[in-house]
Amino acid sequence: MVDLQRRLEELNRLVVPEGERGSGAGSAFMEDLTDVADAHGLVLATTPSTDFGGSSVSRLEGFYKGFGFVSNTGQNKDFKTRESMYRAPGGGGW
Repeated sequence: MVDLQRRLEELNRLVVPEGERGSGAGSAFMEDLTDVADAHGLVLATTPSTDFGGSSVSRLEGFYKGFGFVSNTGQNKDFKTRESMYRAPGGGGW
């Protein structure tokens, strides 16, 4: 459940069923999710992991970067989350 008052949503365990991988289902979900997040001014945060079927962390990082996520380091560091990547409303970092 999304808490619209919190303004930061940490994404955990996003899994595309094995038979649907490569079909665009994950991209379609992320497009819808980022549209909702932008409409409500929400920051999205996640830590890509291969724990749930992803082929590689670097591939997942590239996937999320395609939706405006940035690494939570250096000038982009957001101390409100411990996740390794985040996306400010509209895409990108602060």
